[in-house]
Amino acid sequence: MSKKKQYPPRKPRYAAGIRLQDPRGTASRAWWAKRWLDAVSAKTLGGRFGRGRAYAIAGQVVRIAELPGRIEADVLGVRPDPYRVEIAFRQPAADVLERIAARLRAEPMLVARMMADELPTEVEGFFRDEGCDLFPGGKLAAGVYDMTTSCSCPDYANPCKHSFAVLLVYGEEIARHPAKLLALRGIQLDSLIA
Repeated sequence: MSKKKQYPPRKPRYAAGIRLQDPRGTASRAWWAKRWLDAVSAKTLGGRFGRGRAYAIAGQVVRIAELPGRIEADVLGVRPDPYRVEIAFRQPAADVLERIAARLRAEPMLVARMMADELPTEVEGFFRDEGCDLFPGGKLAAGVYDMTTSCSCPDYANPCKHSFAVLLVYGEEIARHPAKLLALRGIQLDSLIA
């Protein structure tokens, strides 16, 4: 009888990065924060979501950069150099974005609520009416996804634990500033102010 080879547990290096403030995700009662968490957790593969949460709690996310339509981040793992994570969000066509922006401009109270870090439910409806998702969705067509993740780690799974850590940490930022959801889709809040 052959014995299975045992590997010692691998622990990530200590990092004093961006820590998840609420490990259970219950601090924010905002509907958009819950919707983000539900959308992210729906993409889990095996135990990667839980390990990603552990990385986020431990502060392994050492850098996050917001770029038009995507997030870039560095996450410290077991190797000396951090892993590079990129999360891209599908951008609606320019004419679709302009129609959504025009509807928002026509509702100045909705824009004012977003400036006060609130996300009116009507905004999600504007995206839905145009056939788009405001929150990360799933597979749209053969080989076309609403959100794609890539990581420099050797894990074959996508999204990996490093990507989940970034999505969870960024989710807390969205809980505080929901207009960042629009920015991921290509609409800047400043452009809605006349």
